[in-house]
Amino acid sequence: MGRGSSKGEARALREDSPSIREAFERGNLVSVAIRSGYDVHGYVCDHDAAGLLLDLRDPSGDPSGYEFFPWSSVERVQVEERRGGG
Repeated sequence: MGRGSSKGEARALREDSPSIREAFERGNLVSVAIRSGYDVHGYVCDHDAAGLLLDLRDPSGDPSGYEFFPWSSVERVQVEERRGGG
């Protein structure tokens, strides 16, 4: 096999890929890498030009409070679960 379709399919955008707006919808579960060296896990409450407000969860999944992260402190955001089930 040469350059088969499986490689082409792996490079294609998935149909259910969210837009940025959809990725940060209220209720989506995300993990955020913070520049200070730790990761946080929680549900998106809100976001704007200033940053991201999360309903944080501890490792067991229990709520641990709300925290605002300015975009300047956010290194990476991973969308783990979208509210719509995606």
